[in-house]
Amino acid sequence: MGSLQTQTPGWNIIGHEHAVDRLRRTLDAQQVRHAYLFAGPAHIGKSLLALRFAQALLCTGGPDPTVSPSVPCNTCLSCRKVLHGNHPDVHVISRAADKQAILIEQVRALQSDASRRTLEGRRNVFIIENAQDMNIQAANCILKTLEEPEKDVVLLLTVPDPGLLLPTIISRVQQVTMQLLTLQQIKQALQQHWEVDEEDATLVAALAAGRLGWAIEAVEDEELLDERKAQLEALTKLPTVSKVQRFDFVQRLGTDSEKLRHVLELWLLWWRDMVLAANGCLDLTVNVDMRDLLKAQSVKVGTIEAERMVRAILQTQESLDQNVNARVALEVLMLDTPMIKA
Repeated sequence: MGSLQTQTPGWNIIGHEHAVDRLRRTLDAQQVRHAYLFAGPAHIGKSLLALRFAQALLCTGGPDPTVSPSVPCNTCLSCRKVLHGNHPDVHVISRAADKQAILIEQVRALQSDASRRTLEGRRNVFIIENAQDMNIQAANCILKTLEEPEKDVVLLLTVPDPGLLLPTIISRVQQVTMQLLTLQQIKQALQQHWEVDEEDATLVAALAAGRLGWAIEAVEDEELLDERKAQLEALTKLPTVSKVQRFDFVQRLGTDSEKLRHVLELWLLWWRDMVLAANGCLDLTVNVDMRDLLKAQSVKVGTIEAERMVRAILQTQESLDQNVNARVALEVLMLDTPMIKA
């Protein structure tokens, strides 16, 4: 399959023109702030845009190699190192796979690195992915860096919703808001840059629900679509089984927080579709390949119960973000799931 080209100058970001233009104007004016917050739904390219911004901040291929250009050249040694993840002045911080949160030790390591001189570039850039994963100790610790930033240090945080962060953090960063892409933007990108045929591109673009990152994963990893289908098949059976069977299902899901977040995103899209179907808007649903089942179940569930389920899933997502016991949160959700006859 194809991919976005990075040999020529450019941000190489599909959509998000407003966000890119804002960053470009910041670079043009040489008025880079010490901290930025890239906010928007999961899988829409927040980390990628943060990485492209880091490229531009460290790029040496502009008219003046000592000044950050407004567009990364993608060819200088600095740009290539950032792209390949081995630039010594770009540091990525995220929740470890075996941990429930970003820990204070990680933030202290960031502060230690930030106090040192850059090794190659003109700035030290720190990307904190999913900043909402910071526990309260880590969040309070990062405030010190935001309040008293080191010279030439730039912090780039990503978050699905700014409301998940402390107000004191939000007040000390420049927000860069990113929106879901249109179905046509995703379909066109898949055809042009990933060489996906029209039929597959149409289906994946619809299922992506505005999330280009998810669409790219789907076309590059066929197991993702198989996993989606398996999860939805299990989900559609839950309203028809007993509470004991539902709790058994929760136990089989396990407690991996990242996996559970993906499952809940899938469930949320399904139940939002159920609300639409119950209100006679089947043509607006995301799960286009399962509209017959949506139509049939929505008649039995009804609008009120479908809307209640959407709220219950949102509450469960919030509970997981607050590090509530995952199994307990999901068992509560199982009790909230409507009961219908098979």
